[in-house]
Amino acid sequence: MSEASIFAFNRKQSITDNRIKNIFWYIGECYILLRNDKAQYSKTYVKEHTTIHFEDFLRFRFVEDYLTKNKDILKARTSELDEINFTSETQKEYIDQIDYKQKPDKIDIFINKLGLAQTWGECEDKIYFAIECKRINNISDTNHYIRDLIKFTNRSYIELRLPFEGQLGFIESSSLSDQQIVEDINNKLERSSCITTEQLLKSCPINPNISTTYKSIHKRNSNKKEVFSIYHIFLDYSNIVTN
Repeated sequence: MSEASIFAFNRKQSITDNRIKNIFWYIGECYILLRNDKAQYSKTYVKEHTTIHFEDFLRFRFVEDYLTKNKDILKARTSELDEINFTSETQKEYIDQIDYKQKPDKIDIFINKLGLAQTWGECEDKIYFAIECKRINNISDTNHYIRDLIKFTNRSYIELRLPFEGQLGFIESSSLSDQQIVEDINNKLERSSCITTEQLLKSCPINPNISTTYKSIHKRNSNKKEVFSIYHIFLDYSNIVTN
């Protein structure tokens, strides 16, 4: 790769990384708003009055009540994301690197309109960023979290999914800390034979009021072995989720 190509690649990565960090900063701000609202979500109420899985309910409430309604906070921070769009539960297509079949990819939080069309030389509507969500009530729930990470490595996306992924953990137990969860995830990554990890989850401060953001770096399991990053955020829902 020529020096000019390396410069262009690094610039593209830097611009994109900055967009993703701003999104995670905004997630932190929305979580603070949720806490200030003293929001509470009852598992019994959701079970008796809806047909929605509780994890989906938590995601719907966070996306619909906070991420979509407070975008002026993000716009005030950066005009580059003034058209950003958050959608809960969208499907895109991917090629499975295990059996090479085309399959639907259910995305928990779909984010597009990222102002990256010029940077990536692609139609704005074709560029997207995805965040997968998981409830964590005990340490064994990190197994489900790891399964999402495996999905990232085994999928070759048809549209321009950025070389960045997002993972959000709703921590429902007051006896669990993000440090304990991260340590367990890192232990599992070190033992994994199907995930190539170049950097384990490492603390990555983005919002000065939220200390629970991390970054890890991995490789896709496709022939190209493309490197991608994951930003992780763990939100304390132990006083938000009730029985």
